[in-house]
Amino acid sequence: MQKGRVLSIKSYGIFEFLKNNSFLLTVTLIFTIGFFVGIFTHNNLSFLKSYSNDYIAEYILLRTSESFGTIFINSMFAFLSALFIFFILGASLFGVVTVPSALFIKGLLQGSITAFLYSSYSLKGIAFNAVIIIPPTLIFLIILILASRESVRFSIKFSSLTLPKTLPINLSVDFKDYTIKYLILALSTVVCALIDAIVSSGLIKHFTL
Repeated sequence: MQKGRVLSIKSYGIFEFLKNNSFLLTVTLIFTIGFFVGIFTHNNLSFLKSYSNDYIAEYILLRTSESFGTIFINSMFAFLSALFIFFILGASLFGVVTVPSALFIKGLLQGSITAFLYSSYSLKGIAFNAVIIIPPTLIFLIILILASRESVRFSIKFSSLTLPKTLPINLSVDFKDYTIKYLILALSTVVCALIDAIVSSGLIKHFTL
């Protein structure tokens, strides 16, 4: 009898966790699906091959020819640009569709880059990805997934106003909260850019792809 009660409590905890984190789990799953689709379709889609090749070429060129400060600024701009796009998408009526779509595409491209490095450069590509690309990118992807959750949440609130029989509500407080959360996430990208600049300026010269 006691055993049954313990199992019941554990099950309740799991369901509560899933319920409270449903948005986060959903957007994480969408990115993960996109990532694996990118890996497995990389060799079959020419535009993914072309994108990955150009991305790595520009990535290496910037980080081998520019100073620490330039790398840091470029990384910050790239990270903040992506966050701004997700912020705008979430503040629209269609964010509930466009945000997951954008996250899927991000996963698709990231998976393609990973597959390109592994298939084109073998062990060197694996090492380059693990040491140079993954550290700043992984942190930013966590930030982007958290941002996507907030965007989907706010977009649902916003789009619900267009439904029939919905009572008019003031979203100014929600939008303020939405903006503050994005500002915090934007500040967090400083860590990503700093890690990118440190790793790139210090270690990329030891890799020859």
